[in-house]
Amino acid sequence: MQHLKDLIQRYLKGNASPEEVEALHEWYDSFDDSEVPLPVEPGEDRRMLEQRLLNRLKPVMQPPKVKRIPFWRYAAAAALLALVAVAGKIGWQHRYPSPQKNIMADNTAATDKPPANKKAMLTLADGSTITLDDAANGALGKQGGANIIKKEKGQLAYQAADANGAVVYNTLTVPRGGQYQLVLPDGTNVWLNSATSLRYPTSFRGAERKVILQGQAYFEIAANATQPFKVQANEMEVVVLGTRFDMMAYADEPTINATLVDGKIKVQNKILRPGQQAVLALSGHELTVRDADVNKIMAWKNGLFVFNNMDLPTILREIARWYDVEIVYQSAPGKELYGGGISRNLNLSAVLHVLEENGTNHFKTDGNKVVVLP
Repeated sequence: MQHLKDLIQRYLKGNASPEEVEALHEWYDSFDDSEVPLPVEPGEDRRMLEQRLLNRLKPVMQPPKVKRIPFWRYAAAAALLALVAVAGKIGWQHRYPSPQKNIMADNTAATDKPPANKKAMLTLADGSTITLDDAANGALGKQGGANIIKKEKGQLAYQAADANGAVVYNTLTVPRGGQYQLVLPDGTNVWLNSATSLRYPTSFRGAERKVILQGQAYFEIAANATQPFKVQANEMEVVVLGTRFDMMAYADEPTINATLVDGKIKVQNKILRPGQQAVLALSGHELTVRDADVNKIMAWKNGLFVFNNMDLPTILREIARWYDVEIVYQSAPGKELYGGGISRNLNLSAVLHVLEENGTNHFKTDGNKVVVLP
């Protein structure tokens, strides 16, 4: 990261060698699903640095090739990049929406929506609730045999305290426009996406560890061969045999999906290997297993929207959850499919602008609504 910072500063001052300029352009053309903030000097405004870098690089950019530069070599693509291409065009296209520019309707500047932040509601066994974004860091109380600790903004953990304590259930609810991380009492890590809830016991006892999911979450399961981990999401149950996986079960999506990143899971009588996805259709209840684009599935956790031949309604459902907006159609969505990615750290107007530039629909914001126009 320090090497990249030094390279950017030398380039902006006109002191970079030809080899360094070439390296910087290769980094700029690169894209990786793991996102790294743009390095800035102490006291330097990141947005101003982004714009200065864009102004210098943009005029000499060549049409990018579809390629991946090794992540370790140039520290990956920075958060300023918004990358979207319409399926059917060759390669990926760079787009550079300025955060300061009013690129939507006249009222956009006043109503623009920031990206999701770290907020959640914890419901205790007695039905009382704690708003975690308002709670101070540290101990929040005790539930059953576990202490509840708010570790820092966006992170909640359970720590075993009393092996004989009662087993009670808590629910962590992340609203639209939010995200949160949870450490369960067995050490399992869970990342919760927007519009998601997870119900879980405050201690795991008996023959299994079981939680109930609504929405989308990524799990890194603590190993325990004698006590299998299970995730129930509506009509799909995933039996975890030591693994990392993503599960998506939103009420407004047509399927429930479980995607295996590493290890092994079982869905019904099917064993998945890494890179596979179990898909349960809510109409007809048919379960299929297929190869998955893991990078696309994991993009939300890594700070990106990634589209892989996705239609506009599917994209807008994801945007609605992330920015906590309602989508209103005054025109039918175009038939184009999208591929590429956009940073989730951009404001709503910038994301919609990128979609406008690459599709046939236009958008305007009206309070908490995004209106789809011809």
